[in-house]
Amino acid sequence: MGTPSLLLVDDSPTDSALILKALASVVTPEQVAVCADGRAALDFLFCRGDFAGRNSADLPRVVLLDLNLPRVSGLDVLREVRADERTRLLPVTILSGGDNAADMRTAIQLGANSYIRKPTDFVELSRRVVLLARYWLDLNIPATPAERRES
Repeated sequence: MGTPSLLLVDDSPTDSALILKALASVVTPEQVAVCADGRAALDFLFCRGDFAGRNSADLPRVVLLDLNLPRVSGLDVLREVRADERTRLLPVTILSGGDNAADMRTAIQLGANSYIRKPTDFVELSRRVVLLARYWLDLNIPATPAERRES
């Protein structure tokens, strides 16, 4: 796989499949990397474990991150992403089914770029995911590797 445009981190196979179906109108399947838990997401981003051979300069343009993950929580993933200079400016959108106000506040305080509730209705989920992907992949101008190092 080349550099994915998007990293989807969600432990629900059903939700992941629905999100991938929605994303199909915006990106090819090869442009999306999927991790089912927080540890795998961190391994992917920092090129360790199963992803040790990946080029660490090849970051996705955006991470869609669920909060309720096994092994390492979404909030802890966000903490580690923001703590490392290589990923500090990587856009992270929380896409979570939960509506816990404390989690939302913590995610924003940790530097999440946005927090989107995952609706249970597929049509609305699809609409939100497509809007998110189009914004981050088509409209947003990402930080360059040099800018990420300078932060």
